[in-house]
Amino acid sequence: MLGALQAARQTGALTIGFANNPGAPVTLQAEIGITLDTGSEVISGSTRLKAGTSQKVALNSFSSALMVRLHKVYGNLMVDVKPTNVKLLRRTVALTMHATGRDEAYCRRILEECDFHVKTAILAILNNISVTAAHAKLLACGDDLRLALRTTV
Repeated sequence: MLGALQAARQTGALTIGFANNPGAPVTLQAEIGITLDTGSEVISGSTRLKAGTSQKVALNSFSSALMVRLHKVYGNLMVDVKPTNVKLLRRTVALTMHATGRDEAYCRRILEECDFHVKTAILAILNNISVTAAHAKLLACGDDLRLALRTTV
């Protein structure tokens, strides 16, 4: 773990360390050290209980907040999906339907026009503009769907 932190720092990456014990080396060597002081495990040595659960919750919360901050979420929908398989292709259709209230056939057609880029499809449908115009608008708004929807450019 400490070697990975050092390698990440050498590339210029921000390093963040999560641990459950105060003063743990990972929290001291990372640029941001976060201690989840959960106390002793109910069953000594069974770190999958309090320690493991607290780290899972912390990392899920952290990554969710990061996705919101990076404009990958619209409402409660993760709209920055890379459809690399059939399951994810279906998910892009479902997300677009949910965000726009339109039917499956229409959403699929728009998604096909924009190579299944969910944000572009949602913007095109909700603003009633072409996929090309929606893509350009998203680029102008820093890929922020919420901003693109309320901008009249």
